[in-house]
Order: sequence, then C-alpha cells, then structure tokens
Amino acid sequence: MQLTFTESYAQSLLASGERIIRNQRQHWFGLVYRLGVGVVALLVAAGCFILSGWFTGDGLFGSIRTILGIAALVFLLVGIGHISLSYFRWENDRDVLTTRRIIQTQGFINRKAADTSLEKINDALFEQGVIGRVFGFGALDVMTASASGINKMRFLTTPMDFKKDMMDAKHNLEMGVASGEFTDAPLRVAPVVTTSPVGSRDATPTTLPAGDTPVSPASAPPPAPAAAATAVDVTDQIAKLADLKERGAITQEEFDAKKAELLGRI
Repeated sequence: MQLTFTESYAQSLLASGERIIRNQRQHWFGLVYRLGVGVVALLVAAGCFILSGWFTGDGLFGSIRTILGIAALVFLLVGIGHISLSYFRWENDRDVLTTRRIIQTQGFINRKAADTSLEKINDALFEQGVIGRVFGFGALDVMTASASGINKMRFLTTPMDFKKDMMDAKHNLEMGVASGEFTDAPLRVAPVVTTSPVGSRDATPTTLPAGDTPVSPASAPPPAPAAAATAVDVTDQIAKLADLKERGAITQEEFDAKKAELLGRI
C-alpha cells in the first residue's frame, strides 16, 4: 500500500521499534473554521463588484467604480489565496499517536513537528458540545509534565476513541508491553533431586523425565538468584499497577487480572 506524503512524513519521525496507532487530521468542521477569513474576503469582493455596477458615468462616479473594481479584485485574490492555504494546512496538519508519544505535525512547505512522551501524560480533558456529538468531533486537552504543559487538539475526529487508544498505549508502555519486556515464557526452575540414604534397600536412583540428566546432591547447583530478582520485578510491577488503579487508568478487574498473571510467573 503506497503511503501519501503526509503519512510518509509521519513514518520518517518514528524511532526504532516505534509504530503508529492513529494518524488523523482534523474533522471537516476544522476546515470550515479555517476558511472563515477567506470566505469573508470573497463576500466583500462580491459586494464591491455589485456596488461598482451602481456607479455609471464619468467624474466622481467613474472614480468610485474604479476603486470598487480594484477592491473587488484584491479581496477576490486574498480570499482565494487564504482558502487554498487553509485547505493545504488542514490536509497536512495531523495528530499522530504512536506506541511511545503523541506527535503533532503542521505545515506543508515549512514542516513542524512537536511531540510529547506518553510517560509524561498526567491526564486528559475531553470536551464535546452538541454540534460535536451530532457531527462526530470534539476537543482533547492532554495535560503533561513537560515544559509545554497542555497539548490542545481541536476538531478531533472520534476524540473518545483517540483518548482510549492513548491511555491504552500509555498503560502498555508503563507495563513494558510495547518494548517487549514481558514474555509468556515460563520461568526455569532448577530440578530437585532426591535420593534414599546410602546403604538402604530402597537406595534407587530417582527417575527423571526423558531428556534430563541426573544431578547428584553434591553437584546440585545452588538456588538461582534470578528467581529472587524476578520476584522483586513482579513486586515493582504490581506497585505500578496499584498506582495506575488509584489514578483511574485501569479498572479493579484489570488490576486483579494483571496481578494474578504476574504472581503466576514467580
């Protein structure tokens, strides 16, 4: 599938291992909002053109007609230029959500990209008026711990879905899912070998599963410190989960399910 210029530009901003979750432009209501000045200029041009037809003859009326004709031409060019520029800006300005950050791109000649790490996001304020609910757009204010403070996204298409995906990506990043820190591979536990007392009639070697090598008590390896380290990591992750639950990022059911999963890895 061939990418557009804007999509290719967003792809070029990604770091290694980072992928795009959402890449969307403003709702078409945002385009209407941008076209305001251009539409007003076209209306003024039309008014000047109509008024110029009322003045006929030479002298003062002829001068007024000439001035109105020039004004109509100027406002016409201003309106067309503003509408064209607004359209290209609306087409190329994007709100991009990745597995690590939010990227806001602007411009089509002089490009500008501002990004905020998902780890710095503290909260998000969702706003949607009556018109927004009818036509499917809204505003999202992302409050962060960065110097920029708040990222304002206006006329955002499906803002509630954008917020949900953003919070899910933040949760996955904090839990290490995005970076592949957690895996489903079971922990390796050193085999325990039991033997009967020397000289006993029941002194028979313990049967081990096929493929395993018998290990004598003298050569049995000491308990691996990796298991203790894993328990500490699991405790840290449970503490992070509890913090997320307190902030409302995850539900009690999600907390219990993830906690049970982590405890099962010890």
